[in-house]
This record gives sequence, structure tokens and C-alpha cells, in this order.
Amino acid sequence: MDDKKQRLFDAAHVLFLERGFKKTSIADIAALSDVAVGSFYLYFQSKEDIFVDVYNFENENIKRQIMDKVNLDDDPIKLIREVIDQIFKLSSNNAILQEWFNNQKLNQIIAEQNSSAVEDSLIYSTLMKLIDRWIEEDLIKDGMSKERMVSLFDALTVIDFHQSEIQTKDYYQLLNDLIEGILSVILK
Repeated sequence: MDDKKQRLFDAAHVLFLERGFKKTSIADIAALSDVAVGSFYLYFQSKEDIFVDVYNFENENIKRQIMDKVNLDDDPIKLIREVIDQIFKLSSNNAILQEWFNNQKLNQIIAEQNSSAVEDSLIYSTLMKLIDRWIEEDLIKDGMSKERMVSLFDALTVIDFHQSEIQTKDYYQLLNDLIEGILSVILK
């Protein structure tokens, strides 16, 4: 990454973590990175544009932390619950990741720009390994194909991308209920 672009990214990362999206301006990012405001636009189209890059970086960083904490050999239900629990714990005090839950406009932009990012993510690749392991260990119900299992988990991603449209005060519980339902369909 170009030095100025990296400095802008690093400054945006710090400011979005400290202040959140709304309280951070392009001028703030430029000032902290010691880059002219006009130069900002050579690298990013808007504050939303740089935010999506910062969000993706932060999201993958948190996912790595989660994968380092969980035991992939645990019981599948326990493992998936632990992953979801860690996602909510680690994102609850993170101003960047909270924008996913609190800012419908940013949620939509992130979802649109990241349509293929799900398949490339650490969580997704780990899920594929887990499904292969569950198949190998004969934990999967008869007639359940890998494609169907992946589709069920993909449906969770679609729900998460549109979580701001779901009228509930306890999204975390809703997600846990859906996961429990999916696992009851998949596992013996």
C-alpha cells in the first residue's frame, strides 16, 4: 500500500475506533495522517469508502482472534455457540464493528461491497473445514449434503447482512436460535 494511503488508513482506523463513524471527519483523518484533505480523494472516494476498508480489516482481525480462542475439536454445538459468543463479546466494545449493528446505511454499503468477502473470510474457510470434519467423523444426518449445509450457513450470512431490518431487541438470541435450529437439522 502506498505510504500516504497507509497513513490515511491507519489514522482512520484509530479515529473510527476512538470516535465512531459519525464523529470522525475526512479532515480529522487527513490531519492525523499528515496528508492534505485533497490528497485523501486520490485514495478514497468518501468517508464511507475508507470506512469499509477499515471495517473489513477490523472484522478479519477479530475473526482471527476468535479462531485462536476456540477449540475446533469441541462438540459442534458448543463450538458454534462459542464462536457466536466471541463475535458478540469482541464486537460489543468496538466502535468500528458496532457500526454494522447500529448504522443501517453503512450496513448496506458493507453488504453490497462485500458480496464475495464472505467466501474469502477466515470464518467461512474454518466452517468449510469443520463441515468436512463432521462428515469424516460421521456426525451428519443421512441425506444431508455438504452443499445443503453450506446453504444453511449462507442463509445466516444473508440474515446478518439484513439484521437492521429485523425488528428485535435481542438479535444475539435470535442468531443463537437460528444456529441451534440449523445444527439440529444437520447433526445426528
